[in-house]
Amino acid sequence: MGVRAHKGEIGNEREDLLAKEASNRDEIDVQFTYSKVQIRNINNKKLTENWQCRWMQSKNGKWTRLIYPEINKTRLSADFYYNQIITGHGIFGAFQNRMFGKYCKCQCGEDETIKHVLMECPVCSQQRDKLPKSWLVN
Repeated sequence: MGVRAHKGEIGNEREDLLAKEASNRDEIDVQFTYSKVQIRNINNKKLTENWQCRWMQSKNGKWTRLIYPEINKTRLSADFYYNQIITGHGIFGAFQNRMFGKYCKCQCGEDETIKHVLMECPVCSQQRDKLPKSWLVN
């Protein structure tokens, strides 16, 4: 129930004055704040942009970045062998040498990196030609 105007209520005169001033303005001085969902979305966008920037500038993961140039929040379904391919870790000579001091060259005489075996090695070219052309594109 409202209070009728000018009935001796404290602050009523001031309220009437402020209401009259506000109704005569050309602009409304109301500020809207973001909702929790909007704030979460803005923060997620900023985090993703920062993550992408760090991913592109990182000195590590050059091979993985060739496969996945853009970060992606969706989970990958991968197995043991696929993980070795995207990380460059595993049974490849260059990794074995770096981790365990085992000196292993490719059959063609080059360093046995994952990139060399999967994309460059002439010894592996026949097996590589049997793969679909989009086999390493994300």
